[in-house]
Amino acid sequence: MKTPKWLEEGLKSIAVGSATGLAMTIFANTVSFLGDLNVWCPYLVLLLPLGGYLTMRIYAAFGQSYRAITAVAIDFIHDGEAMEAGQARHKPKLRITPMMGVVAYITAAIAHFTGASVGKEGAGVQIGLSIGELGYRLDKRLSWEGHRGRGDYYLMVGAGSAFGALFSAPVAGTLFGMTFASPDIIRLSALFPSLVASLTSVMVSSALGIHVMQIPSFTPLPLTGEYLLYAIIAAFAIGLLARLFVFLLEAFKKKLKTAFSRPALRTIIPSIIAAAIFLATYAITGRDDYNGLSVTLLYDAMDGDGIPYLSFLLKAILVFLSIAAGFVGGEVVPLLVTGGTFGYVLASVLSLPTPAFTALGAIGMLSGGTNLPLVCFALGLELFGYTEPVLLFVTVAVAFMASGTKSIYQHQRKALRDRILTENK
Repeated sequence: MKTPKWLEEGLKSIAVGSATGLAMTIFANTVSFLGDLNVWCPYLVLLLPLGGYLTMRIYAAFGQSYRAITAVAIDFIHDGEAMEAGQARHKPKLRITPMMGVVAYITAAIAHFTGASVGKEGAGVQIGLSIGELGYRLDKRLSWEGHRGRGDYYLMVGAGSAFGALFSAPVAGTLFGMTFASPDIIRLSALFPSLVASLTSVMVSSALGIHVMQIPSFTPLPLTGEYLLYAIIAAFAIGLLARLFVFLLEAFKKKLKTAFSRPALRTIIPSIIAAAIFLATYAITGRDDYNGLSVTLLYDAMDGDGIPYLSFLLKAILVFLSIAAGFVGGEVVPLLVTGGTFGYVLASVLSLPTPAFTALGAIGMLSGGTNLPLVCFALGLELFGYTEPVLLFVTVAVAFMASGTKSIYQHQRKALRDRILTENK
């Protein structure tokens, strides 16, 4: 008797989600431990040049495709979309391997041990993609005749369940898996497996004690005409900031390539500058939370404890330097922190409630920086607990529109454009 498709998809999604939940618990708790280590000894930041050099050597040994796992996955998912539309599927130039997740874990650990200003979701999603690829390979090997497993589906559920577990946000994880490769296309055929995998991953990781962001409680803004106007103005400014963030990040990386022909110098020089800026900031402000995830900056802004007005600028500069130096981790948490601290400044200048505008600033910046407004709306509801949905939705929508088409997942647009050009030949 043939197994119903929904049951087969559900069981496979549970397997991938369980494995991803375990892996994300180990990964997130490692990052948390290394962050605590940096708080205990802020001078570990002096090891940034060594950490950058080690990261460079690791990717030189394994190949740059190990660094570009997300781009490889986007290409593969776009090929799946072409096949689903009845078009010819192209043989992918590169394939994801399970070993890529191991390398992502090691290099992200190096980044957080040395205090690089990077996030954790980028490496986490890469680990999830590797688990999804491993699941697909096992499925092909073990399945009976009439195998129905789809490699692109496995990648989507792996990425989405990793994102969901890292933020304890199953709905955001579901939407992320379905849309991160193609923001303009929501693959409803992948809704059921993505939801099952994301829910499973969140439940498994929560049961195992994963470390996730603990957003302080705050009072969301009520929906009034005045606050709606202020939210639109703030979201527009934050969207422009997100556009500038992405542009400067790419421009800085290109400038380094032009200025230094040797890869070692492109890694070591920005690492030294980042360490010097952090130590100078530490000496002047006494704050040691500009390296690593820097989530305490966001927490303090939401608690109303007060943070330096230039926190968002300092954090953005350190993120540019760390990512340009080749450190691995991700940009989602840095975007949240940068946007949240900028929202705090706007609210303080305009004498508005700072906790609520910090939350809106964080989610708006993420929406503009990722071009994934629906994912960010869900994350605002789940992670930030923003209970006024209209203001939250308006914020992510306006920030998305103001930010333009560039994003930290820029390959998603390039892959879609390349596919369209191929179809029209």
